[in-house]
Amino acid sequence: MKPHKLHNPLEGFDFELLNAPEFKEDSVREEIIVPIIKELGYSAQKPNQIIRSRNLLHPYVAIGSKRKEIYIIPDYLFEVDGKPAWILDAKSPKEAITKSKHVEQAYSYAIHPEVRVKFFALCNGKEFALYNIEQIEPLLLFKMETLPLYLGDVKRFLSPSTVFDQSQLVFKKDLGLHLKRLGFDQFESLMFPNVPITQIGQLDPDLFTLAGAVKDNGESYVVSFDFGQDAFNQLITFIPEEAVNKLNVRNNQFRQAISFTNQTFLVNVESIIGDKLEENDKEIFLPLWVKNFLSDEQLAQKINEFR
Repeated sequence: MKPHKLHNPLEGFDFELLNAPEFKEDSVREEIIVPIIKELGYSAQKPNQIIRSRNLLHPYVAIGSKRKEIYIIPDYLFEVDGKPAWILDAKSPKEAITKSKHVEQAYSYAIHPEVRVKFFALCNGKEFALYNIEQIEPLLLFKMETLPLYLGDVKRFLSPSTVFDQSQLVFKKDLGLHLKRLGFDQFESLMFPNVPITQIGQLDPDLFTLAGAVKDNGESYVVSFDFGQDAFNQLITFIPEEAVNKLNVRNNQFRQAISFTNQTFLVNVESIIGDKLEENDKEIFLPLWVKNFLSDEQLAQKINEFR
């Protein structure tokens, strides 16, 4: 199965430049942020307008017995049809964009009485973080090298046509729970052709996972596929050698992930409904358990056997 090239607005950019002392915040703006903004569909003109460095009047600050007007200035304010939509602040590659004063600063821009937007983002060239003002943790956090994998999510939240759509903040239903409720846990095999692999996570020394999205009768679901060493040995024929080598390393830091920055790999999955519910701070889900990763020929043979 051949890898599929993913669109990359930063195609050709040398990320080693981020380590150069002279590559600072202004370079992040020009080399990293500008291509992303253009990709999202914003420009200097209305209706989807970029407003750079607008002065926002800070609430009066008392200094001694006097009061002084203080202005705060976000790097980018985006408006759609004249209405503020979201904020973006650029930082140098040396500055943190999570759990730092910069997050607090960008939050203050987002909730400012002259702005009042739902989303704010920070980018330091190395990482991109998107926040919802109602949550502490980022909605999205990824390394810029992996932008092609997350570009669809960035557009889903920030494109002019979707940025005011609050339904996107609702988590999609879990496919494993959906199939179990329909009684598919009684079947010995479920076949999923052309599952895109963009990232593989290692949960334990011999336990791996990959996630994706599927549609059933027009409704979207998220799905997690967990698998062990035997299935991993089948998967290695479909992914790059360097990813295999990294995931083959067994040490005390089991929780690691491999991302494929510019391409995605399609694999055929034979699975069953898992028997262990998983939970995080936002959802409960039921992973599927991978029995086999199949070639196209193997998939066709399996399907013929069940007919």
